[in-house]
Amino acid sequence: MNDFSGRLRRIEKIQRRGGGFEATGTLGQSYYTKLRLRHQRRPLLRPAVVFVFVIMLFKGGLLAAIGAEAYTQKLSVLHQGDTVEKIGAFIMAIDPFTATIAKMIAPIIGG
Repeated sequence: MNDFSGRLRRIEKIQRRGGGFEATGTLGQSYYTKLRLRHQRRPLLRPAVVFVFVIMLFKGGLLAAIGAEAYTQKLSVLHQGDTVEKIGAFIMAIDPFTATIAKMIAPIIGG
């Protein structure tokens, strides 16, 4: 009886995972399992976009807070540093989107 119960548990486990018999031409459990797995891979784009947006907001806020001259001076100091600092200077460079964000944030923070 224990062997039989164990076999039933294994069969039910296989069926929950999408295995088992499926007639050709039907949409069985494996179709929906594959569909669910396909949708689970997609969310990598959303966190990357949010991360870039947060960095842009940070750059714009910093530019609005300290001003363009001081920001440019700090970037020139970073350009003279080691490789990591040069990468940081490249990332923190003023671009049109950052300048636009700085113009929008400046009245809010009083800069």
